[in-house]
Amino acid sequence: MEGKTRLSCGLFTVLNKKTNRISLNSIRISRYAYFMAYAFELMLFKTRGHFFPVEVPFFKISGYTAVLAVHGIASLIVMLLWSNRFKKLIYVSVTVMVAGFIPFLFLPYGTPRLIFAMIAYAGLGGCVTAARCGYAFALNNAERLIGMLIMFFFCACIYFLDYIGVEERSAVPLVLTLVLLFALCFCLLKFKESDLEVKEEATKQDTKGLYCALAYFMAYFAIDGYIWSLVDSTLKTPYLFFVIGMLLAGILFALAFTKLRMNLWHIWNIFLGAAALMALFAMLASAIGTAKPQHFFAGFSLIGWPLSMYMLGCAQRQFASYKLLKQCTVIFVIASPVLNFSDELAEKVAPQFFPAATLIVVILFLLLTLFFSQYSYTYLFSAPWVSNMMKDDMNYVEPEADVFIGYDLTPRQKEVALLLLQAKTRRQIAGELGLSESTVKTHTSDLYKKLNINSRAELFKLFGVKGNG
Repeated sequence: MEGKTRLSCGLFTVLNKKTNRISLNSIRISRYAYFMAYAFELMLFKTRGHFFPVEVPFFKISGYTAVLAVHGIASLIVMLLWSNRFKKLIYVSVTVMVAGFIPFLFLPYGTPRLIFAMIAYAGLGGCVTAARCGYAFALNNAERLIGMLIMFFFCACIYFLDYIGVEERSAVPLVLTLVLLFALCFCLLKFKESDLEVKEEATKQDTKGLYCALAYFMAYFAIDGYIWSLVDSTLKTPYLFFVIGMLLAGILFALAFTKLRMNLWHIWNIFLGAAALMALFAMLASAIGTAKPQHFFAGFSLIGWPLSMYMLGCAQRQFASYKLLKQCTVIFVIASPVLNFSDELAEKVAPQFFPAATLIVVILFLLLTLFFSQYSYTYLFSAPWVSNMMKDDMNYVEPEADVFIGYDLTPRQKEVALLLLQAKTRRQIAGELGLSESTVKTHTSDLYKKLNINSRAELFKLFGVKGNG
């Protein structure tokens, strides 16, 4: 592990004496489809809530709930069907999404429009699974970070459009949504099955690391539900202070990885602090005569959004097999109703005490992080692999792999190439990297294509034979 790390209580402090930083210079433009697909999907999902609401009930269920339900169910189904041969799933998801979105965007309010909305978001649910897998398994960390930042600042623009009074279903959001729809389709159809590098099997240690990241991901969304319930109930004026807070959070998130060398534990505690201040100012709003501080800290607390997604994406890249990824998806889907509706129940039962309830929830999660701090310390925030989150890539590649610069090889392809140059057999390479022989064969074929060669002999001519020691 690089440097020394110390954990203390209160709002925790993690001191890293030596941490590598992400360099945005390592972004490969050829991978734009992977880092933009997830961003486009999240942007498209966000436009619905602001500019294309679904208010008609569906069998006594609100249209909003019905759309969320089909989106989640479709995402789960596609995840359970996902494998190394995923192109058909992408084709079906994209087709269903487009077939639903076009009528949904143009039909008048009513039941037919709601039905097409459900079709659209069922397709989008399948697309988000594809985009999420590409985000986790095809990108280096710099590309993963830039995708999150694009998504984050675009969503701030959505709130700004609300601030300047853009009307629902007007020309601006309609054109914007159509552009996002077809941009998402274009990116997803560019996915290649050979580009997603996933472990064949996950160990018990892998499971612990990924489940720890998933727990923080779910904790963020549980707290965020309470924050948004408070925002929705008090934000009678436009989103200006909310947008300012969100923009500052996005800037801090970007600097944390590229300049400030902040440990993820620091950023998590910034989120908890902002959420607590938001709840506190919500309790004081009537006394001080303004909700502006509440709105500002609500926006600033959104730093937890890209943090939780980035952290989970990195953990998936480090630990997940498809089997483990499916297990995590099932857990999240089962827990989602509690995460989504516990805040609604609390607000209905005692709306006058809801700001205090929000503060209690934040403090509860803070106490839970204290209680489980040793577990987090061991498997996530100070684990030996955690510094990989701050580097350009999660994979470890020998320094000799620098000879492949300029050939656009993935880290896994570089590892395979180095072992081929050591005259190791396909079976030996599979054993050393924890892959199947068929996967090694696929990586070998792909790297030969990128190097414009056809055999190991030609690989030796290009780079020479490397020693085994």
